[in-house]
Amino acid sequence: MKLPLLVTCLAALTACAAQPTGDIRWKPELLNAGDYVSVSQSRDGLIHHMFVGSDRGNYVVQSYRGASPEGEPAFTTVLDRDGNYLLWEDQDGYQVRYEPHDCTRTLGTCRYTEIRPNNLRVRWTRVTTATEVGFKYVETDRNGGRKVTGEIALDARGVAGDGTVNGYFGGQNFTVVNRSYE
Repeated sequence: MKLPLLVTCLAALTACAAQPTGDIRWKPELLNAGDYVSVSQSRDGLIHHMFVGSDRGNYVVQSYRGASPEGEPAFTTVLDRDGNYLLWEDQDGYQVRYEPHDCTRTLGTCRYTEIRPNNLRVRWTRVTTATEVGFKYVETDRNGGRKVTGEIALDARGVAGDGTVNGYFGGQNFTVVNRSYE
């Protein structure tokens, strides 16, 4: 399923520059509505992640496929102030929620539940470690049957950029091709 790739892609919502080891937080306070990063994905093509702003204390990012970040978003993500996913929804209304969040930007061992529209609940354990330029992680489902690993670089705003993700669904590389910060 493409959902883990989309989740990781948004975890890769950003650009590549050295970040102090241990600081993997996304920093929405340094972003303005309309700021975006364009990422080339080895399997899924070009995608643009655009910061929309805040909504009830959380933050919204809309993601667009194609040559530029315009038109109808392919999906929308709601994140907490650190960059952990709370909700992901595609343009057709398919929605995935995360309780308490998806642990994307939580150092150490973190457990969460992914809740799909049919109320299917998948429990995950994620172990995240800071690196010189961002973070790396290993994620497994409750039975250890599905495993995902990745390493993502972050820029000074905590936006994800260049990286790789591998798992039961295959592998994918991410390369930042453009950043637009006001």
